[in-house]
Amino acid sequence: MKIFLSYSSKDRLLVEPIYLALRAEGYAVFFDRANLPAGDEYDVRIRQAIEDADLFMFLVSPDSLASGSYTLTELEIAQKTWDHPRGKVLPVLIHPVEIAQLPPYLRAVTVLEPVGNVAAAVADAVHRMALAKWHRRGKFLAGGLAAVIAFGAGTYLLAPGVLRKLSGQSSNEVRGKDGAMALLVPGGAFVMGDDEELPRKEIHVDSFYMDKQEVSLGLYGKFLKATGSKISSEFWSETDLAAHAELPVMGVSWYEADAYCRWAGKRLPTEAEWEKAARGTDSRIYPWGDAEPSADLANFGKPADQPLAHGLDPVTSHERGKSPYGILNLAGNVSEWMADWYMEGYQAGAVRNPTGPPTGTGKLLRGGGWYDAAQRLRATKRFFVSPEDRADDRGFRCVQALSK
Repeated sequence: MKIFLSYSSKDRLLVEPIYLALRAEGYAVFFDRANLPAGDEYDVRIRQAIEDADLFMFLVSPDSLASGSYTLTELEIAQKTWDHPRGKVLPVLIHPVEIAQLPPYLRAVTVLEPVGNVAAAVADAVHRMALAKWHRRGKFLAGGLAAVIAFGAGTYLLAPGVLRKLSGQSSNEVRGKDGAMALLVPGGAFVMGDDEELPRKEIHVDSFYMDKQEVSLGLYGKFLKATGSKISSEFWSETDLAAHAELPVMGVSWYEADAYCRWAGKRLPTEAEWEKAARGTDSRIYPWGDAEPSADLANFGKPADQPLAHGLDPVTSHERGKSPYGILNLAGNVSEWMADWYMEGYQAGAVRNPTGPPTGTGKLLRGGGWYDAAQRLRATKRFFVSPEDRADDRGFRCVQALSK
């Protein structure tokens, strides 16, 4: 793998051990102190090295982000070389910097925040990226070989399936075992909290897939049929699994929501994952931005005493209110169960993939429901109730890891 190191000259002493560690692992590393002989045309060599690189590593510091820094010119070259940085660009924090200060191109991928030995952490991250790349390449070659063999054997009926397999689904979306579409929420750091519900704090979550829609009555009905489960709830008498199949399921306890996600090969989201999916990296107030809620953005503020079928909206509704990652109804319609037990504030030191305390008396809810006021739809708003509790404005959606 060819790696280009982009860094500020003021950070050279911090970057040199990274260069040496990567070289020791056998990578071909372009490091200007070693790869720019006197007399060469600086700009030409830099541009060529970036275009030839398999990985562009941007060493993030206040100096590398400063206006006029040549590292920003190198970043522009990288952006022109690869329209999307995924798999090609690795930002590495070598000095504390607010993620919001990074150019959007860098925020589009996971930012590496090394802990302890920086050079060793970087080398390990690059090693894992290389393994993932070879794994994907091996799967592609194996699929291609199988297609050639099938075609050569005269198995023409397989051709459409092979073409679908090769063109495939976008890596930004997957179809779960329950048939629900899930969208990619890229990993990285974001600012969680708003100093009202929680103190603002930079949190890192790994990439994951989140269901695009709330779990519907139709999908939940399949779960009940497959498992023989039964729900005893007064709210269910007001709905019909067939007629209201596209409405979100409601009136289920945390345990029932958790059981569904496990049945589907998924799990409930953590509070941190949910907030990242709802807010992205720009600390927006609502999933759609900072504009006040309206009827075309979310389902909220309806009379609490009206029939459920008139209070709830289909899980496919409110396209204009989607989150930065395309996820629908994260505000309003039904509030959503989280995996976490409730606690005030954060656990000490929990800055990477926090999961909340190991025990508690209440499970967290996020998002607000169909008869909640607008202020309860804020993406930072937290609620908690007993995991055995049921309500007619409470539902859920699932998440899954990238390996699923």
